[in-house]
Amino acid sequence: MSLTSAMLTAQSSIAARSAEMAIASRNVANVNNPGYTRQEAVVQNIVSDTGSVVYVSHASRMVNQAAFKATLKTGSSAIASGSYANMLDQLNPSGQVPFGSNVASGIGTLNEALVSYGNDPSNQVLGQSVINSANALVDDLKQSAESLEDTRLEADAAMGRAVDNINTILSDLEDVNDKIISGSSAGRDVNSLMDQRDEMLRVLSEEIGITVLDQDNNGVAVYTDSGVTLFEKVAREVSFDTSLSLGSGEVGNNILVDGIAVAGPGATLPVSGGAIAGYSKIRDNTLVTMQTQLDETAKALVEAFQEYEPAPGTGSGDGLFTFGAGTGDLISRLKVRAAVDPAQGGDVKLLRDGGINGPTYKHNTGDNAGYSDLLKSYEAALNEERAFDPASGVNPTSTLKDFAANTVSWFSAERKTATETSTLDASAFSSNAQMLSNKTGVNIDTEMQRLLTIETAYSASARLMTAVDRMFQELLGAVR
Repeated sequence: MSLTSAMLTAQSSIAARSAEMAIASRNVANVNNPGYTRQEAVVQNIVSDTGSVVYVSHASRMVNQAAFKATLKTGSSAIASGSYANMLDQLNPSGQVPFGSNVASGIGTLNEALVSYGNDPSNQVLGQSVINSANALVDDLKQSAESLEDTRLEADAAMGRAVDNINTILSDLEDVNDKIISGSSAGRDVNSLMDQRDEMLRVLSEEIGITVLDQDNNGVAVYTDSGVTLFEKVAREVSFDTSLSLGSGEVGNNILVDGIAVAGPGATLPVSGGAIAGYSKIRDNTLVTMQTQLDETAKALVEAFQEYEPAPGTGSGDGLFTFGAGTGDLISRLKVRAAVDPAQGGDVKLLRDGGINGPTYKHNTGDNAGYSDLLKSYEAALNEERAFDPASGVNPTSTLKDFAANTVSWFSAERKTATETSTLDASAFSSNAQMLSNKTGVNIDTEMQRLLTIETAYSASARLMTAVDRMFQELLGAVR
């Protein structure tokens, strides 16, 4: 090898080591950046008649697509189950008394008051206790119904915010993806842009379950986990209209991707991951079931206290409870009849004697203060088995008291299952995220060791240049 060739080799080696050191230093600077993917220098060697030259052609991202996509999937599932569990927790803020317990205990209190009044029908204080218990039960039902509607509206609003975020991410993704494709075609360094895109995909997967497919020149296409195109060269439109009210019987709107329903009642291709999957589940399934449970409780109360005319086969009308006129849902119209409520100008004795719906409905025609037959019939009706709507999710044939208790158990079981699922999904995501970090993240010990190795190689190249320079000086001195 000539001195000139040796000098060129040493110079190229120093330049290559400098480039390697810059890349390693960049890794160290991003050691605490979870969105950064470790880079390694790709060193090339060219051998020719004039000597050997080494150089760093580019920095390669140590990406692991399998681990990255697995992390997106498990993270999306964890967010879906977590958002669902969190919404259920809002209905049970104390963590001690399950949702619906007040209604269930209220039915028990009403039954006890009715039994006491039936045992001593001349005692109007006991009669007033029945009316007070009935009003308290109506209030509990109304408060429960309002809580369910508020939670449905909150889930609906969260779906709207998620859609806004999705559209923003897709728009930004289109811009970054175009830069990556054009940069890759031109041979430019696009590593930081690819890190930026990966972070966008991670945030996007938190809002909606996605599948990512690689394309030419480092481009990607993104689909929902149900197969609907979200992004392929251009971003697709995601649309959603929030609801103003979501009382019992009211249906929320669908989330549409390019006109295809991916979340909401009767969605064509429903997604299973991301926050919108959890919000949609609680808005359109769980809370609708719970609203049905309250509606069935209200219907049963009205039916149990139906007032009948004494003659068999004659007329009937609402007794202690009734639904007011109007177009609102059942619970909002449920009330205690004014005719028996002294606070509304009524007479509590009508509950004992009959006549809430007029004189022809009076049973105690002799005005006997000890008359209890009608009260006993109400008690029996309140405790008899009846058929409930199967859509309530619990045993459709039971007493009203058991039905209310079953709804509390149903909620507790649903919440327990949701919490366990959320914990398992979060654990799976944490495991995958750790695996991805181990494969693609920066390890400070490894990088410092690499810097020491590069420094040693740099020193060796520098010593070679010094030796060649000395030989050149000796050669030139001999020529003089």
